[in-house]
Amino acid sequence: MSNRAPQAADKNYLEYINLNDKSIYFNRMKNMPANYYHWHQCVEILSISQGVGIALMENQQYTVKPGRLFIFPPGKIHKVFVEQDARNVYHRTTLHFNRTVIDQYLRDFPRQQMLLRQLCAHGEKARVFDVSDEQPVIEALLARFETLSKSDSFNISDSAFLIMQLLSLLPHEEVERGHNTFSASVIRWIESHFHQRCTLEDIAAEMGCSRGHASRRFHAETGGTIQEYLMMRRIRQACDLLLHSADSVREIAEQVGFPEYAWFITSFRKNMGKTPLQYRKAYAPSGGRASIP
Repeated sequence: MSNRAPQAADKNYLEYINLNDKSIYFNRMKNMPANYYHWHQCVEILSISQGVGIALMENQQYTVKPGRLFIFPPGKIHKVFVEQDARNVYHRTTLHFNRTVIDQYLRDFPRQQMLLRQLCAHGEKARVFDVSDEQPVIEALLARFETLSKSDSFNISDSAFLIMQLLSLLPHEEVERGHNTFSASVIRWIESHFHQRCTLEDIAAEMGCSRGHASRRFHAETGGTIQEYLMMRRIRQACDLLLHSADSVREIAEQVGFPEYAWFITSFRKNMGKTPLQYRKAYAPSGGRASIP
């Protein structure tokens, strides 16, 4: 197994998963709330067994509930917001894995291999499926895998077999659309304008309400603030540009909506645990395109 804890230097938005030679991290979590934006350098599959909340992904808001399975490709921003209490007990299972390694083990299963590539490749959209009818089977598979993963005989082929079985249980159609909520409208607007200089007053005006109303409603729906999402979106874009372009840090700051260079450096270090140059040096492989978001 691997050490899932984010590296100390990447303490917030990038939740870096240290996958070892098994290429998977499997985690069963019970009675733990969730409420933060993040992304991973690898694929995440999230299976919900108990609890109700929301998931923000792809500029949409989806219901988190038992029988839902989410797939987040590498680098895909998402947030799950579940308030854990005696009346809303949250149980979920996460699988983080290296798709390219698992892909090799599915070469004799072309349909599952193609589906893995379609759902989990970098650049693909995040997906949500209703697997209520298959939930008992999925829970049995996850329980069995949990036991197997603790044995000395556990290896990558076991991980590949689990993922192949999960893929085979997915319905042909994903959940078509998320809820068209106030927060989803705000997020869609930010997606188109985060690179510009925009304030909470600007966003509230676009939504046709006061600053206070916009803040309260967004927080009630997502558990976070508009400013938090705007900052996270700018930092995420900056990470992409640092790794996938040759632009200078100052140029990147301007491209993602930071008119003041010093503010960009401070904000980036605060949210990523590294300066922009340190981040670029740490994750951009020499002589080639960066391999993680």
